[in-house]
Amino acid sequence: MKTIKKDHNLDQNIVTQANNLIEAKYSLTFTELKLILIMLSMIQPSDENFKAYEISIFELSKILGVNKNHMYVDCKKITHKLLKKVIEIQESDGLLQTHWLSSAKYVNGAGVVKLRFDPELKPYLLRLQSNFTSCKLKILLSFKSHYTMRIYSLLQQYKKLKTRSFKLEILRSMLGIEADQYNQYSDFKKKILIPVQKELELTSDVYFEFEEIKKGRAINEIKFNIFINEHCFKEKKAKPIVINKEENENITQLLSLIPLPHRNKATISVAVYKYLKDKGFDYVKRNILYCNLKAEKSYAGFLNTCLKEDWGHDWDIDQKTPTPVKPKTLEIWERAGFKTQKDYDDFMYEKQMKKYKK
Repeated sequence: MKTIKKDHNLDQNIVTQANNLIEAKYSLTFTELKLILIMLSMIQPSDENFKAYEISIFELSKILGVNKNHMYVDCKKITHKLLKKVIEIQESDGLLQTHWLSSAKYVNGAGVVKLRFDPELKPYLLRLQSNFTSCKLKILLSFKSHYTMRIYSLLQQYKKLKTRSFKLEILRSMLGIEADQYNQYSDFKKKILIPVQKELELTSDVYFEFEEIKKGRAINEIKFNIFINEHCFKEKKAKPIVINKEENENITQLLSLIPLPHRNKATISVAVYKYLKDKGFDYVKRNILYCNLKAEKSYAGFLNTCLKEDWGHDWDIDQKTPTPVKPKTLEIWERAGFKTQKDYDDFMYEKQMKKYKK
């Protein structure tokens, strides 16, 4: 059971969703969306079914900005409302209407809440192989608006293409904006587009400029031009890594074990180097080999989990344990004490001939 405990470090958590889910229609408050994102980040690439995602009430209250003096009451209100929220997903054969959560259980005396996703969301969150987008939870939780969270995820889908267009009404629908909210484009631009644009430029790894496309006199479409935020990377530039000759040889050997499509990914090479330094060559090797056998999708995520949890440990022991040799089944002539099959046949022949003579 995956649990967020006190002082749990969320920096490395990743939120992965099918693109259909990112583009779905739903309306959540800022705190509700934060809670959903935390739960999404607790899903593991190897999960085949949803689990009861267990979260500390104390830690949750800090993340959601709930007053600790009445955190239990406020958290119960948040989950109670969230259980009623509907999400609409456009599927190939029609529109699916479902809920984010199927249940929320507060465990007496444990200080935790156990949350479960609605089973209808399984195709959009589990065992994803294509048409999905991943975002860092740390970045998503740093935003001050749920509109920024939503638009950031929509832009991440098209980051490599560097541009994305939306019909205005479709964009409003994706953001969960009701017909009576910001119904004038000038209000939508002033209250949502401009604030989101400024926040992304200051705090995230991508930002955008937008073009207003008209149909007649009215704004009908918004075109986002997506840019990588170099300023963000310059401020967080990592110190150069110094690798000696032996480490370089070990890294080269370990990377050669990784399937070619994943070998040059930065997340993999960084993980291999980190665990090589911390745990040693054999530790990393057994987990790479285990990952090669077991990973069905999201190879990088599965490998990182293997390295973190040492999933290859027991498997490696099994590989090194010799298979018991079954005792050889003796032939009839061996069980009778003869040295060869011929001696046995001669003996039986003589015995049979004597019987005939009698």
